[in-house]
Amino acid sequence: MNENKPVKHGALWTVLFAVVSLFWIFPIVLVLINSFKQKAYISKNAFSLPAGKAFVGFENYVRGVETTQFFASFGWTLLITVGSVILILVCTSMCAWWIVRVNNWAAKLLYTLFLFNMIVPFQMVMFTLSKIADMLKLNTP
Repeated sequence: MNENKPVKHGALWTVLFAVVSLFWIFPIVLVLINSFKQKAYISKNAFSLPAGKAFVGFENYVRGVETTQFFASFGWTLLITVGSVILILVCTSMCAWWIVRVNNWAAKLLYTLFLFNMIVPFQMVMFTLSKIADMLKLNTP
């Protein structure tokens, strides 16, 4: 029998993954650092730490929360998300129960349609949906 032996990775792999993770995290850190600067200093010295006149503290965050009605938007998002997840769970559970227990052409067709939905890429659906929203002027400014 083959026993599962622990795989030994060399230091080279550790260094490689550390470098890749730095490239992954760097843009996030850069945005975080620049969020504490005034707008003019972001374009001049994007890679420098905020100091002196460039440092604005949490002023950008406070202004962003006030101008975008962040907490109201967060509340609506939470309500819609929780409500839709509950509705999706109830509807899909009932549909799955029906598909498993009823053996006719409609159940087989519905099962096949559900399988077909897994084949179509999500981006294809979202592109069409966003295009329709733009044509109907349902996009936000």
